[in-house]
Amino acid sequence: MSAASQTLWAEVGDQLDVAAPAGETARAPIQQRRRRGFDARAADGRAAVRLVRGDDEGGLLRWVYEPPVRQLGSQGRRSWRAFAPESRETVQRIAFPELGANQLTEALQGLDRRLNPVLAALSVPAQGLRRWDGQGWVALAAGELEALQGRALVLVHGTFSASAMYAKEFTATVEGETLLQRLADASGTYAAVLAFDHPTLSVPPWLNALALRDALKPCAAEFDFVGHSRGGLVISWLLRMAPELRARQALFVGAPLGGTSLAAPDKLRQALDTLASFADAVAEVASKAGKVAPPGLQVLALGVGGLACVLGKVLELGARTPLVDAAVGLVPGLLAMGRVNNNLELAQLYPLSTGTELRAIGGSFQPAEVNEPLWKLWKRVTHLKGQAMYYGADLIFDQPNDLVVDSASMNRLGDTVLAAPQWEDLGVSAETHHTNYFQDLRVLEWLDRRLR
Repeated sequence: MSAASQTLWAEVGDQLDVAAPAGETARAPIQQRRRRGFDARAADGRAAVRLVRGDDEGGLLRWVYEPPVRQLGSQGRRSWRAFAPESRETVQRIAFPELGANQLTEALQGLDRRLNPVLAALSVPAQGLRRWDGQGWVALAAGELEALQGRALVLVHGTFSASAMYAKEFTATVEGETLLQRLADASGTYAAVLAFDHPTLSVPPWLNALALRDALKPCAAEFDFVGHSRGGLVISWLLRMAPELRARQALFVGAPLGGTSLAAPDKLRQALDTLASFADAVAEVASKAGKVAPPGLQVLALGVGGLACVLGKVLELGARTPLVDAAVGLVPGLLAMGRVNNNLELAQLYPLSTGTELRAIGGSFQPAEVNEPLWKLWKRVTHLKGQAMYYGADLIFDQPNDLVVDSASMNRLGDTVLAAPQWEDLGVSAETHHTNYFQDLRVLEWLDRRLR
């Protein structure tokens, strides 16, 4: 295991591993405690998910669910060791109290708060609006929103993310930092640069949009919107449900406007493996190149690990049995983004009858062979015409993608397909993927032209 991988997943484990109640180890059956090689940590009464690296070509990471040891006594001769795949390298093991049948929603809400600390301090989701003061995101003062005149810019983040992502991404480059400073200049285009923090797993995008509508209602300013990833769907729903809003333009960056194959019901298990492998590979490639990994990578890894803990038992992670459609329905924030023909939420969203100018930007990712971890991952999850099929069970995308969103989905609004100049196609890139769009100079230049 590389040092970058070890550091990434150790930090995730530190944040997600929940301590066992005192005395839980003693509750494991005595015959198991006497067995040679007995691991007290694996028998302390908690369930766990283990992230393991496959020993086949490509080494795709896999999440494996481990039930509490004391539950295994009723499973005949199957021992607790059957749930610890010793033939494969364990990257990280995360233990947590077993969830009851009706605790999934509560667990998703808790994970949303962990991923977005701003939410933990909010009693009302609509209070998630914050303002950039030139140094960081700050809470709006009483009456500040009502007093805004002219134009305001609103940034909306995506899944597993928070408004802090925008500050980190923009300030990762000199060009991005310069753009953010210009946007926040009170004497310039905008009276304020706002960001909206919202839960992304426990509720669907249209509920986020209702909260954003209510938050913006007191403001008489004219709005420009920028939405990254799932944030584009939140903005689309806002435009759909708040025609009275003075929305001048909406800019979508790598947004799954037509859904994403990663959220398709039959691919959720593979999606958790793929996203974990993606975070791991990006961290390793950045480390080898002497670069800092994208700021959002740690949050992505934390979100995937947390979701694996919440859904480990339901999805039977590590099992080979087919996954039923109902499983993804337990995560409203993902269900709404599934790229399938019967996605009723997307069917209800479009067409958007609005006078707001809509523009989108995005591209596809195809890593160079020299970046071996990403190259192997890309081959395993993407099947393109003329490319040999790799490991059919792992295939998620059947067309170009940025490793999170299908490229053809980024400019599709129902039956309407945005074309140039409303659509800016970045083409195929070996550097730009879903988590670092705002470090691509072409994206920054596109935003700079539009946000004036």
